[in-house]
Amino acid sequence: MRVNVQPPAGASVARSTGIHLLALVLLGMTCLTGCGGCSQKTAAQKAAEKQAEDEKAAEEAKKKAEEEKKNKPFIIERLTPMLSQSLISTDKNNSLQLAKPGHWTTTVQPMKANLEDFDGRITLTVVDAKRRPRPLPHTRYDMVSSRPAILAKGRPKRVENEILIPTDSNKVNIRCELSDRLSGSAVTPPQTESWLLMPAHQYFILVLAKEPGRYAFLKLTESINAPNEEDGAAGPPHYRVVFADGNKALPLPGNVLTWTSIAYIFWDEVNLDRLDTQQQQALVDWIHWGGRLIINGPDSLDSLRASFLANCLPADPGERIAFDQKAVEKFNQYWGMRDKGKTLKSLAVTKDWSGVKLKPRPAAKPLRNAEGLFYEMPVGAGSVVVSAIQLTERDLLNWPGFDGFLNGAVLRRPPRLFRVEDLAGAYTGLQTLWAGHDDHSRDAYYTTPVRWFARDAGTKANATSRMVNVDPATGMTGYGQYAIEERQTVVDRPGGLGEWSETSPVSKVARDSLREAAGVRVPAASFVVMCLAVYLIVLVPLNWMVFHALGRVEWAWISAPIIAVIGTLAVVHQAQLDIGFVRSQTEIALLELQGDHPRGHLSRYTALYASLSSTYDMEFGDVSAVATPFPHDENWNPRYGDSISTVSFEKYDQARLRGVEISSATTQMIHSEQMVSLDGPIRMYASTTTPNLKQIDNKSAYSLADAVIMRRRFDGSGKEQIAGCWIGDIPSGQSRLVPAMSPLAWKQGTLPFQTERQEAAKLWYKKRLNVDPLLEMAFKFPAAAEDPIHGRQEETRLVARIDEMLPGAVTSPGASQTAGATVVLAHLEESLPPTAVRDLNSPSDVMTDQQRNAYMESLDASEPTPDDEQ
Repeated sequence: MRVNVQPPAGASVARSTGIHLLALVLLGMTCLTGCGGCSQKTAAQKAAEKQAEDEKAAEEAKKKAEEEKKNKPFIIERLTPMLSQSLISTDKNNSLQLAKPGHWTTTVQPMKANLEDFDGRITLTVVDAKRRPRPLPHTRYDMVSSRPAILAKGRPKRVENEILIPTDSNKVNIRCELSDRLSGSAVTPPQTESWLLMPAHQYFILVLAKEPGRYAFLKLTESINAPNEEDGAAGPPHYRVVFADGNKALPLPGNVLTWTSIAYIFWDEVNLDRLDTQQQQALVDWIHWGGRLIINGPDSLDSLRASFLANCLPADPGERIAFDQKAVEKFNQYWGMRDKGKTLKSLAVTKDWSGVKLKPRPAAKPLRNAEGLFYEMPVGAGSVVVSAIQLTERDLLNWPGFDGFLNGAVLRRPPRLFRVEDLAGAYTGLQTLWAGHDDHSRDAYYTTPVRWFARDAGTKANATSRMVNVDPATGMTGYGQYAIEERQTVVDRPGGLGEWSETSPVSKVARDSLREAAGVRVPAASFVVMCLAVYLIVLVPLNWMVFHALGRVEWAWISAPIIAVIGTLAVVHQAQLDIGFVRSQTEIALLELQGDHPRGHLSRYTALYASLSSTYDMEFGDVSAVATPFPHDENWNPRYGDSISTVSFEKYDQARLRGVEISSATTQMIHSEQMVSLDGPIRMYASTTTPNLKQIDNKSAYSLADAVIMRRRFDGSGKEQIAGCWIGDIPSGQSRLVPAMSPLAWKQGTLPFQTERQEAAKLWYKKRLNVDPLLEMAFKFPAAAEDPIHGRQEETRLVARIDEMLPGAVTSPGASQTAGATVVLAHLEESLPPTAVRDLNSPSDVMTDQQRNAYMESLDASEPTPDDEQ
């Protein structure tokens, strides 16, 4: 029998309520876990969503900014130094704007006119922190640089300009202004850019390559970085490496006088169509004045042998070949050894290297122990290197001896010594020193091979850390009552070598000679007697005879005052012609020539005298010209309240310096430089008529006077031997036999062949300007102790003078009296520097593996992540 048991009343209700409560709890738990946790977002997902939102917002802001730009009449981008436009700053968003102090710099500024075609000009001015124009040192002038800005509607254009960078600060402010050419009114608000200035010893290395990223290894080498940690801080690198795509617009100025901050160029499969005629000419000029071009042979020689660089190549390309381990044995043996360190790990050719067989030209020589692999050839004062293998060969780059080969052979720099400072057991960092020259680690003579005699002769370009006495109140160095001793970096020349300096030895000599030559010349006594005699003859006998013949003698008394007035005007006119009473111009110049190169570097120092206040312009016949007012006194500085006038350096159809104001009865000087093309070179070659003698040929179109040929050689012990011979006059288009040379010696303050000079001077019908101090400088070869790159080069040079002002510069208004002289320095033959030498040791000899790894990590951290490519 089934018994049905009924639950008590209310029990079903309780159970139902419990079920509902349980369901509610489970539902709450579900809500708390986000539907069972299936929709919970991780931190990475949230960050990705936020990044996407930020990118979307940035893209929208960018589009909005682009739309706003389209509605503006003009779009003006940032002003950038051309050579640093592809360097990336630490913030990764802007270029690292670097300029060399004291050097002329080519600038680039992209701009576009949106509404209509525009004919304007862009003007650059160096300003101080308060945006006021900065005066040129030791003058009463400030200067602006002006260039045309012709914009076609809607078409972007990169407008170039040139400006002289000051030397007296760590950074420079440049104000740029776009204005209408006709009205002169500004069409956009002025922009001001702040640029950092490079240290005196630091220069640019350009890498022009089809694949510039392959040369990124350069930034990690000791040759480039030159680690030199001192007082807990690493010194600045020797070079800033600029990478440029060889298939795009190249950052090469068209004016070689703005290349003075470039030390070396690497060239690898560059599209020659990317270089215009001015850039090609500038590159060739740069090499002749000391630049070193390093060519990756396998990929570049074929295209270059019929190019503008054809005559500069050390070798011609042959068939394609492979290089095995045997081909690098001698190379590895020398460059892997260290005289004061461990022998480095051998260079291993893991797989045969693909390359080209080089056919060296007669003047070419192999790099030390690199025959068949690398060749170099002198070109003027510079040189060109070409490789038979890829410069970026992986086995070569991974070899520990590569950096030593890069420094000593490829860059042709002196050997180095590495050390670390161990202060009380504390490691302070790696230091790079020049072997035997510890105090020259920041000397520009060791970091750039480029030399311009007018700028660099007789200069020092070192930066050393010294203990100096400093007045704590003013910060000025000196020996005051409260002066304290403090360590400071003392810099000889802020701009290093190539600096445009008005106080360099050549500038000082030219200034002194101009002061002597540019004085007002009083008329001779014969001029006064002649004028008086003519006046009396006209006034008395001639006057009386004329009116006597007319039968009106009494009229002679009426004509007497009229004759007196006319006579006075005639005398004044003749006096102006004789003494420069209105205006006079005196010029002393230096023309430097290199080998068979038919172009020269002409430096002019011009003195302009005006008896009445005048404003002068100087126009040049070559677009390479640069010019500034030249201080009459290198110690003079404007005082508070002195008026400062503005001069304009312009490059339109021609280069010109405008608006040089000269007060009455004063002299103002102008310093200018330009490249000049000659009818032909001044060259020396073996005589075809007289055995064992040479011949000097003058095709320059100018007659040379007081010509001397000098030769420097070094004997087996390294002692300098100088010999020379007197040539005398070499008229334009003629040649002279070079007699046997004899040893030369002369006292300071005199010139060689003094007797011959005195005899030659007797033949001149007029007084010559005194340029002997400048000639004396031209006779001096660079000293090995001061110039490690060129100081031990064997050379033959010609020193002469041209007793006239060379064409190519016109002043307006013109002068009624002119005088000029030009010193000619022609480097006829120049050898390569002495044999390349390896380093004494390696960083691995003085650093532990841990220290080495920390050092390499510091290089990675200090370098920008992008490849610094255009």
